Amino acid sequence: MTSITSAALIKHGLAALLVALIAGFMLTFKMLGGISFSPVPLFIEYELPGSVGGWRAVHLGMLMNGMMAIVLGMVVRLFVLKDGSANTVRWCVLVAVWGNFCFYLFSMFGYNHGLTLGANRLGEGNWAGAAAFIPAVVGAVTLITAVIVLLRAPLKSASN
Repeated sequence: MTSITSAALIKHGLAALLVALIAGFMLTFKMLGGISFSPVPLFIEYELPGSVGGWRAVHLGMLMNGMMAIVLGMVVRLFVLKDGSANTVRWCVLVAVWGNFCFYLFSMFGYNHGLTLGANRLGEGNWAGAAAFIPAVVGAVTLITAVIVLLRAPLKSASN
């Protein structure tokens, strides 16, 4: 079951990296105020929703989440995990990766930056703030759970 967990984490990590790369294009288009196909002299004026800082967060955050999933996918092979523990690690990490994606994406549209469910000193609560906050909290708790499971798991012996 550890090999299934490892493969799933690595594949989702690669998918997160792909999302990060696409978000990098969105960041560029937001900064330019349109869609550019440079060096081809074609520019389509378009005001992409969101903010430069928000797209930067999606880009960098998902790069880090992708690397985290890939690293944990490799590291999980070093532990003796029963099927239930392997499933827990897999699902908890995947919920964290994609919950963080929801946070990065929706927080740029949340008046409260998705840091609370309701109003805070940054602004009022709205649907985007809730869509950012809830998956982020669930992802944080599940990632903590995955790390605790791994910390409690014995390492495989050098002879395995």
